[in-house]
Formats: sequence, structure tokens, C-alpha cells
Amino acid sequence: MQIPYVIFNGTLIPENEAKLGITDLAVVRGYGIFDYFKSVQGKPIFIEDNIDRFYHSARLMDLPVNYSRLELKKMIDQLMQANNMPDSGIKILLTGGYSSDGYTITEPNLIISQHPITRDNTTEEQGIKLLPFEYHRPFSQAKSIDYVMGIQALKVAKKEGANDVIYVQNGLISECPRANFFLISSEGKLLTADDDVLQGITRMKILELAKEKIEVEIRDITLEDLKNAREAFISSTTKNITPVTAVLGYKDFGPGAGMVTRRLQQLLEELIYNS
Repeated sequence: MQIPYVIFNGTLIPENEAKLGITDLAVVRGYGIFDYFKSVQGKPIFIEDNIDRFYHSARLMDLPVNYSRLELKKMIDQLMQANNMPDSGIKILLTGGYSSDGYTITEPNLIISQHPITRDNTTEEQGIKLLPFEYHRPFSQAKSIDYVMGIQALKVAKKEGANDVIYVQNGLISECPRANFFLISSEGKLLTADDDVLQGITRMKILELAKEKIEVEIRDITLEDLKNAREAFISSTTKNITPVTAVLGYKDFGPGAGMVTRRLQQLLEELIYNS
């Protein structure tokens, strides 16, 4: 199998030659940000929106990006040509930099990597179960590399027979560790949490598509909303729209996708895979 290439601080090198020093804040403190998008048949999907969010996350975390937007896009194109992976996930990672005191942000390291991905059509059709988990992500609008709680929570979810968790705090539902969360209310409205969640790119596209078809409310989502909802689903770059069949202890939505979820799946399918 061919060793994939990565971009390390602007230079294309084989992945197995990429080395990050142990004094980088990403290593010693877990401090850094990233963004992630996919390519479909060689076409990068929503790349402009992801680069926007990458710069936004960097600003929120006080990390300088020493590359222009055009330079980032040229590096991504160079990587895609070198790896020749038509269907892939591409990660842009920015670290806290090498820090002599293990605490002060310095010159960040930029790593752009690519790996092949395969769409999980079965899960998108059949759906998943979620377990409520008491937590709210700090710096929720920054796509940081800190997934400590998500990793720990996933172990709890699997033990309880769920596929993942949904974060809940003070009776409010926010998001999953790696996905945004939506409800279809009893009145047929699309509900999703307000600003204090990661601004998912797939989430943004779903909201744009949905506003042409149904009423949308972006606001605090409560456990009561969940109990009264008709349908639920999650969204992410890799999961697209995946129905939620149950939130354990609160709601059983039944197998597969509901009517509104299925329609939104079709609209997103057309946008990503048939455009």
C-alpha cells in the first residue's frame, strides 16, 4: 500500500516522515485546532466554508495562521494530487507550537493530512441510538483537538447499548461529540441548538436547505422538546444526515428515518453527491 503524503508546515512529505516535537502544546497540553472536510470523486466539498471556520477557530484560540487562504487551498490541491484519493477526509491541523514553558502559545505547526473514507449508507438508513451525557464543551464554537470527554463518553454509551452520546446540561441539549443534533417537533418544525455549539458546515447546509421547505427554529433545545418530538437526526461531514432511532431513557423514535428526515437526506444527497 502506498504511503500517503501530508503537508507539514508548507512542505509535501511522506506521512511516515512527519515528526512533531514533544514540546508542542498539542502534545503537552492538548492545545490546538483543526478543521475537516471530505472530497467526493476528487471534488472537495464545502472547502470555502471549512476554511472560514478554520480561521475562526484559530482566532478564538489565539493561534496565528501564517498562511493565506490562497496558500492553504494550493497546499490542499497539491496534497490531493499527490495522494490521488478521490473519496477522502482531509484534516487541517494547527498546533499550539513548541513552547519552552509548556504553556505559552508560540509559532504553530500546520499539518494537512488525507485519508480514504467510505460512506456508511447502512447507518444513514437504519439510524443510531444516543445516550444523554451530562456535559457541555468549553470553547464550543472552536473546533479544538480536545476530545477527552467525547472519548470517555463513547465508552459509557457503548456499555449502555448506544452508539454515541448527546451532551445535556441543565436540561438543555447541545450536540454530540462529533455531530450536530436536530429535532422535528410535533408541529413539524426543525429545531437545533443555538450559538453555543460547534457551527457544523453540514449543519449550516441543512438549515439553508430546510428553510425552503419547513419552519426552522434555532434556539435552546430542552429535554421536554425531545420528549415531544416526532423525529431526530444528527449531521456531520462523515455521517451526512443520520437518523436517531432513540435517545435512551427519553424517547424511542422507531426504526429508520422519519418523513421529514428522509426528505432532508434527499436534499443533502443532491447537494453533495449529485451536484
